[in-house]
Amino acid sequence: MENRRLFSRFDLGIQLDAEGWFSVTPEIIADHVAERVSGLVTTSPAFREHTTRNSGKGVVILDGFCGCGGNSIAFGKIPSHIVSKVVCVDTDYSKLLKAAHNASLYGIPRDKLIFIHCNSIFILKYCYRDGEFILNQPQPNMPQHMPPHVAPKIHAGYHVGGLDMLPRHIDLAFFDPPWGGIDYEILGRNGYDLERNMKIQVNLCEEEKSDEVIEEDDCGVSDDFFDNFAAPKQHHGSKRSRKKNFNKKTEGEFVNGKELIGLAAEAVRSRVVMLDLPRNTSKNSLGSCALAAGYRGNLKLEEHYLNGRLKTVTAYLGSDYASLINESEAVKNCSSSD
Repeated sequence: MENRRLFSRFDLGIQLDAEGWFSVTPEIIADHVAERVSGLVTTSPAFREHTTRNSGKGVVILDGFCGCGGNSIAFGKIPSHIVSKVVCVDTDYSKLLKAAHNASLYGIPRDKLIFIHCNSIFILKYCYRDGEFILNQPQPNMPQHMPPHVAPKIHAGYHVGGLDMLPRHIDLAFFDPPWGGIDYEILGRNGYDLERNMKIQVNLCEEEKSDEVIEEDDCGVSDDFFDNFAAPKQHHGSKRSRKKNFNKKTEGEFVNGKELIGLAAEAVRSRVVMLDLPRNTSKNSLGSCALAAGYRGNLKLEEHYLNGRLKTVTAYLGSDYASLINESEAVKNCSSSD
């Protein structure tokens, strides 16, 4: 039962690695976010113009940290005249293979999902601007090092490869970035700051691995894990020291959550960017990051509850949600008059 909270078709042979057990988006949440994407594409003026310009073809969405495929599969379920392509990116080649296998269990069309072995930060920085592919064009800041070539292959019927497989345009993007480990709640309610606490490594991809599937157990994960949507915690040090040292990575190059939002806003055509974030994300931090990226007006933050408990939140940037505010005010006014 617990496994099927993550994937309803788990018993058909879903593949997860150790990290995937506590990082994959539960299917019911992933499907809900996909429904929101479908609604955006079918109602937003920017996407209606896209549909007219592209002879009724659906949009292309980037899933920047696809992992074992939870959100990518949900996007793949959206009808192709709404979403025509899902670009699934991850630095872990073995995760891409698992995601492709998992997508096959849901019958996602083989031409709808492509799996790219690359760092999504590189793709945002150097491959797209305003939705158009620019890696093959002169740029003011060319990359010093190119990612290693990835030999294209077919796995579970899906194309898996490197940068040469990227589509010519990207319309919108979704990110479920690394949050900094399982101890993020030590920061307190509304204490997770996207600029200070989120660090995304800008590194080379992990090496390609063989097709051999290594059976993974559930890492000792109990029902309590699924109820709390976090891996088993092994606390070391005082609460104060854990809070002070949360995600204090010092080696390598990183971008923070603020920089991620800015890069994504510049990269995609519609400026519609969605992020899955910790439930204790600071709303002030999110608003500040959105302003720095050039967003104005309003944004939407949805809270996802499972079994009555808040699990994650999803931020939606780049569309106008004033109607929701107006509806809320109307309800308040009606309640007051009663």
